[in-house]
Amino acid sequence: MANSRILLGIDIGSTKIATVVGELHPSRGLILRGLSVVQTQSVSRGTIRDLNQAARDIDDSFSGAMYSSGLSSDSVFVGITGRDLSSQNSRATLDINHPEGEVTREDVAEVITRSLPRDLREGQQIVQSMVREFALDGIRTNRSPVGMIGKRLEVETHVVIGAENQIANIERALSRLDLKVSSYVFNLIAAGEAVLSAEDRNAGCILLDFGGGSTNVGIFLGGTLAYSQCIPVGGMNYDHDLKHGLGVSFEEALRIKRSYGKAWLESDNDELEEFIDVKFYGRREYDKVKRRRIYDIMQPRTEELLEHIIIALNDSGLLPRIAGGAVITGGGALLRQFRRYLQRHLGRQVRVGLPTGIGHVLDEYRTPLYASTLGLLIYGSKYQEPESESTAGFFGDVTQALRDLLGGMFGRRGQPQEK
Repeated sequence: MANSRILLGIDIGSTKIATVVGELHPSRGLILRGLSVVQTQSVSRGTIRDLNQAARDIDDSFSGAMYSSGLSSDSVFVGITGRDLSSQNSRATLDINHPEGEVTREDVAEVITRSLPRDLREGQQIVQSMVREFALDGIRTNRSPVGMIGKRLEVETHVVIGAENQIANIERALSRLDLKVSSYVFNLIAAGEAVLSAEDRNAGCILLDFGGGSTNVGIFLGGTLAYSQCIPVGGMNYDHDLKHGLGVSFEEALRIKRSYGKAWLESDNDELEEFIDVKFYGRREYDKVKRRRIYDIMQPRTEELLEHIIIALNDSGLLPRIAGGAVITGGGALLRQFRRYLQRHLGRQVRVGLPTGIGHVLDEYRTPLYASTLGLLIYGSKYQEPESESTAGFFGDVTQALRDLLGGMFGRRGQPQEK
């Protein structure tokens, strides 16, 4: 344990708050030590609506994970999502004026600094940024250019932007537990760490994080996230549609979706004529309803979601460069027939993403529902330096320089990560 690192992640979603504890062992790798999930109604699409209740829910989730792990930590990677998040790719250049022409760590820090957007709208801030690639005298590379000889250094970064009040309220809730934020992590990036292979990232892959309150659409290319967009449609939309369309309680709507719901069926499928049990408002007994009625309520929402996904992918301008297929994660990925429906309309192979790369994960957690949660540990294992080495090496220098810059510009964390 003396040479191990303790990693802590808190995934703040629209339906649940999940805390995960891991141990990075020098010989055994990354091991799951604790995971605790608390259902919440204090968060809507990643934004806290009830600060006091959110703090209690986070406390319950955090305490449960700490107790089950037997470990302690106060430095946390926070997974966030929500319709207020947006992203953009930014570029910058720097002339290397040293007599010997060698690229230094300071040069890299300066060019990344220049790439960060400064013309943000009022109320916005940088949540996270990642280096996509460097270019030295026109030669592209996704590795550190420090020590190389050249005259012109370029960088492209992918920057995630969010609302200041969203981040401020999350920090306020965490501060009540004396937790310190190591970094905010866009859930799409965290999920990608858990479900995408190196080949997926390099060849080009679509990643869909189908959550409760929203769906994040991302494209990974050249090893990193190249494009992302948040769609304000998630699994809870189906629940509300069934609640109002059938006239049932929210709990009954959720039961119907899980037991009988399908994202799509052929309109002439004989299954639609079968009867299912439904308990309407004010009724003690179940009544019989044809599956077709469920289909008529759920199918339009599926079509709406597909339309948003296709628009987002076309807006990226990257589809012709994507050699791979699509991966879906999040609780919505468990909706029956959704994968087949996407595959049919996207014209690509689609698979459900299951988290890998962590040992001692129980089967109940090895599902797409926990991809972004477990991905926080993988992300932290790559980008959190041990305290004794936090200022050593290329990564430490660049991260610290940009942390200082962003702290001055925005007063909050938005640490870029270099691959």
